[in-house]
Amino acid sequence: LVRGLKITDYCDQHNLPTRERLNLFIQVCQAIQHAHQKGIIHRDIKPSNVLVTVNDGVPVPKVIDFGIAKATQGELTDKTVYTQFQQFIGTPAYMSPEQASNFDLLTTASDIYTVGLIWFEMLCGVNYKMQPPGTKITEFRSDLSASIIAILEEMLIENPKKRLWGGNQLMARLEDLDVVEKQKKDPGP
Repeated sequence: LVRGLKITDYCDQHNLPTRERLNLFIQVCQAIQHAHQKGIIHRDIKPSNVLVTVNDGVPVPKVIDFGIAKATQGELTDKTVYTQFQQFIGTPAYMSPEQASNFDLLTTASDIYTVGLIWFEMLCGVNYKMQPPGTKITEFRSDLSASIIAILEEMLIENPKKRLWGGNQLMARLEDLDVVEKQKKDPGP
């Protein structure tokens, strides 16, 4: 049993600044990247499946509940439990458009969309999917850097072929962002 607070609750209860929220989010993305590298699509990423525990005073997010995960390669695909045709699985408020429409060929881009939903909620305090179509992050947070907004928008593109496609691509973008954000904070000599 993993104990902890939902990542969104942890951020809000501790009134974390954007930089600390980004640090937690990067750790979540590292976990998703690891799953993708192992050929696993989570398919049910939501705040209650990302719990934050504190180890030696340091918050550590844990991605849990791989109960409806899907293997994408190797021996795991032979051992994957198949769902019935057109069976509805997942949490509607945190589903990618392709998962919500029973799209059979889910890819890692589906997890990227749902992680983007969590990040939007971590930054803005509301669920993106519960907002009117076309809602922009700047309607909630005008103080975010253009780099953060651009990455988040790439994660929330409706068309999975145009979205960031997986953990490796997302981590590369976040590593670039992390460097930029640190330079803003401490520009050096």
